[in-house]
This record gives sequence, C-alpha cells and structure tokens, in this order.
Amino acid sequence: MRIQRIALVIASAAILAACGPATVSATTSKASTIALGSGATTPTARPVSKSTSATDAPAPAPSPAPFSFMPLLVAFDSENAVLMLASGQTTGPMPSGPVIGGDGTLTISGPLGGRMIGTDDHQIAGPSGPVSIVAVSPDGTLTTLEKSVAGSPSVVGRDDGRAWAWAVQTNSPACGSSTGAAFDIYTDDGNGARKIGSASFGAGVTQVSLVAWTAAGIVASGRNDCGSFAASTLAISPAILINPATGVATGLASRIGTDCNFQDIADDGTIACSVGGSAPGIRVIAPNGKQTNYSIPGLTAQQCINGGVALSSDASFAAVSLSCPPTATGTQLVLLDLTSGHVVTTPAADDLAPTLWTPDDMLIATDFGRGKTYSVTPWGLVTLINATYAAQTSVG
Repeated sequence: MRIQRIALVIASAAILAACGPATVSATTSKASTIALGSGATTPTARPVSKSTSATDAPAPAPSPAPFSFMPLLVAFDSENAVLMLASGQTTGPMPSGPVIGGDGTLTISGPLGGRMIGTDDHQIAGPSGPVSIVAVSPDGTLTTLEKSVAGSPSVVGRDDGRAWAWAVQTNSPACGSSTGAAFDIYTDDGNGARKIGSASFGAGVTQVSLVAWTAAGIVASGRNDCGSFAASTLAISPAILINPATGVATGLASRIGTDCNFQDIADDGTIACSVGGSAPGIRVIAPNGKQTNYSIPGLTAQQCINGGVALSSDASFAAVSLSCPPTATGTQLVLLDLTSGHVVTTPAADDLAPTLWTPDDMLIATDFGRGKTYSVTPWGLVTLINATYAAQTSVG
C-alpha cells in the first residue's frame, strides 16, 4: 500500500492545507485514449515528457509478504470528526482523546494497516512530558502500543500494520547552528521495543520526522521552522533511509540528487521526488538507480504541488495534485502510469488532492473545499464514495 502522508492542520474543520546527473536520452510517450464508464468525470490523456539516466548505486528490491486490509482514515465535515474506511464507509466518531477542541491530546500520524497510529498525552501530566504511542481501531478504540515515550516522538506505522517505529531527537539545534538534528530510532513488532540505531542530519536541520515505512525501509525527513510563519528555510528537505533490521542509515541524496525533494517510496525501493528550478517535474528513481524525469502538464513550479506525490505500493502509478496561482482555477489531480509514461489529468473543477493508494491500486482523493471523498482508478475514473466527509491520513 502506498500511503500519502500529508501534514494537515484542522481549524474549525477547514483544511489548511527535490536530483541527479545530466540526462542521456529523452523520449516522449504516445498519448492513450481513456474510456470511462457511465457517470465518470472525463479526464484528459496526454503524453508526458520523460528522460532517463542511470546511477552506479543499485538498491535491493525486497519481496514483501502479501497482505490485505482496508485502510482507515480520519474525516471531517463542518462540525464532526469521524473514522472512515477507504471504501468511504464511516465506522464511528473520533475517540475520546479530543482532536478538535478540548485539550487536543490525541495526535494521529497516519495509517497502521487497518488501524491508525498516533500519540496521546491525555493521561500523562505536563505538555512536555512523556506520551503514549497508540493505535486507533475503526470503532474508535484506543490501544496503547508504547507507554511513557519521552522526547515528543515522531511515529510511523509500517504499511502492512504489523510494526511501528518512532524517532526521538537527541539533538535539536537552534536556527543557524553548525550542527544538525540527531535522533535515535526504535521499532516494535509487538514483541517489545528495541532501539535499532541513531542518525543525524547536516547543519540547518532542526527537526526530524518519520514519513514512511514500507518494505523498502523507514524514511526520516529533516526540516526547520526558521523562516517567516515557521516555514522551513531549506531549499530541499534531506531524507535518510533506515534499514529496520540493522539500523544502518543512508542519506538519499546520492540516489535522488541534491536538487530533488523526497516525496514517497514504494515497497521495492522506487522513490519519487520533486525537482524545482527552471524545469520543475517529478523524478522517479528505480531500485537499480535508474532515474526518470517526468515533465507534468501544469507543473510550473515545485510550489504548485499540493499535498505531495503519492506512489502506489507496486510503483506502477504516481499521483500528484497541482495548484499554481495566480492562474489556477482549482486543484488539478494528475495520474501517471510509470510503465508507459501516460498521464491522465482530471478536471481542475474537481479540486482533488491524493490522500492514499490502497493495496489494490485504487487512489483515494479528497475535495477538502467541499468536504467530499472520492476513489480514482489509475485510468481516471472518479467515483464519489462519501458526500459528507473529507478524508485525510493525519491530524494534530
């Protein structure tokens, strides 16, 4: 499953919502014709400019064990917060640790297989004290996974739901420091927590976040809040891949380049990143190090990417939504077939942003402005699955 992890802030139920050597060849794919069923939104199929290059740093391609489940999401309307399956079915209200209003003790970081994972400091005194890592079930039941974890941990669930990881910072430098953020990382597969290793970022990074755990490993991303309105001053947020078995940490810049911002990773180690500068686009790096650059229609600046780039777990497809002011009239969802290079663009009026890919390569997308959730096939068939609630993967 390829879960899109988006840091979204909820306020009054409104959502506020980069890489390598020179290319050696370039090809343009043929346009495909997409046939849609009755009632579907009509997307457009266009060729996408694609160029490739290879590196000398092949990566292994793990063979993950098969798993099947229905991902769980959080969803909001103008007044209520509920839990929702990726089918669009709501399963109950948010659990008692309040997210909106009250003391806001429960933070949900993302899916944990068929559950969700987060932290709760509801039963532990003090805003800077230890927290519990918890799992949220579809019925709203909270299960404590780890007790009294210090250091405001960043947590992530493995895509199959069978294990979880958290990072505790051991160095949180001030803005302008010559050192970077350092952290210890822990994992638990239900048989007890263990520290697997430590890692650190270069100067300029003050904060660490775990952003993914697929069969390819755990990814940590670095940033800071040193700019205006707490914006990161880093041109590219660096990323580190951590082997969950050995704890070995490897910076991803040598694979994706220093001009590409990490976006997502698939089970076989395929990585997607976004390129900025004068030729913005999406770069996909295969496990053997081969790089392919995609020039996406409508992507005029890296800042146009709204909600990140989401890879399906089998690395067959990618999804990205674009909103490029001042000319944009809405958020346009773009679906990319990574094998053929075909791109499908849904109408901007749909205002869809990718939320997650399900294990069977169905994209769940959300219209936050109108509070609706849709399923989207890789060939662009858009189906409304919940007309009341806007689904997302995290809150807090």
